Amino acid sequence: MQTKFNLYPKEQLPENFKFPQSYIDLSSNMEKINELEYFPWWFEDSEFEDNVYLYSKAIEELTGVADLIAFARDGDWAACFKLTDYSGNPRVYVHDLGNKDNKYECKDFDEWLAEEIKRAK
Repeated sequence: MQTKFNLYPKEQLPENFKFPQSYIDLSSNMEKINELEYFPWWFEDSEFEDNVYLYSKAIEELTGVADLIAFARDGDWAACFKLTDYSGNPRVYVHDLGNKDNKYECKDFDEWLAEEIKRAK
């Protein structure tokens, strides 16, 4: 059971990129997810992914989409933010890294998380 995760370091992110506040909050308090019997997604921990640029390039090779950074994984699926979205509430792009044709988008992190929690119940 994952209880917390470390955000990617600001120094490795584009200057104007901001994570959604709800994602930041979740990084240190995962109670609402851990209350579920099963939640298939694992949140990326910067402690283990140490170079945002290289990780983004690897995801680009698998998806064909530039400037994505994965924040959560479920097997071959990766939920990503676009590093060039400076809104502070970026869209979520979800890709099957084993099949470029399998993908979907959510308006933002809150919508994505709500959908995934609903699926897990």
